[in-house]
Amino acid sequence: MTTTRSAKVRKILQLEGRAAAFRSRYECALANIAPARHKAEQLRQQAMAVKVTLKPYELAQLRRARSGV
Repeated sequence: MTTTRSAKVRKILQLEGRAAAFRSRYECALANIAPARHKAEQLRQQAMAVKVTLKPYELAQLRRARSGV
């Protein structure tokens, strides 16, 4: 026995389907981004590890380089 659905029910089902498709694309994109984010964090930590070993004149050079002077 097939019953026809009301327009509102069809609209809800359509919106839920589209939402599920967007959610799926979003989660796939996150899965692709995660390794790059992890690598970026590793590099940032390595930079911090080197930074704490800088001598005062090297720290001044770093500041000047970052300011564009």
